[in-house]
Amino acid sequence: TENLQRVSARIGRAILDFYEADPNAEFLADDLRDSVREQCGRVAPASADRVLRDLRKKGEINYEVTNRRQSLYQFLPVTKNATHQLELF
Repeated sequence: TENLQRVSARIGRAILDFYEADPNAEFLADDLRDSVREQCGRVAPASADRVLRDLRKKGEINYEVTNRRQSLYQFLPVTKNATHQLELF
C-alpha cells in the first residue's frame, strides 16, 4: 500500500507538471503517458490514466475526452465547488 501511494504521488506530480505546462492544451493520451514515463520511468500505461481521473475527481485538474477513438483530451478550467462528471475512459 505504501509503495502504491508513493508511485501514485509521483505519477500525479508528473501529470500536474504536464497540465501546468499548458492548462488549455489539447493532448493525446499517449502524449501524457510519454511525459509521465519521462519523469517517472517505466509505469503501467493504465496507471497514468487512473491517476488522471483521480486528479479530476479531487478537483485538481479538469478535462474532457473530445475524441474517444483518437484518445484526444482537452484540459478545461478547474471550477471549484462544481460536480465533476466521471468519464468511463
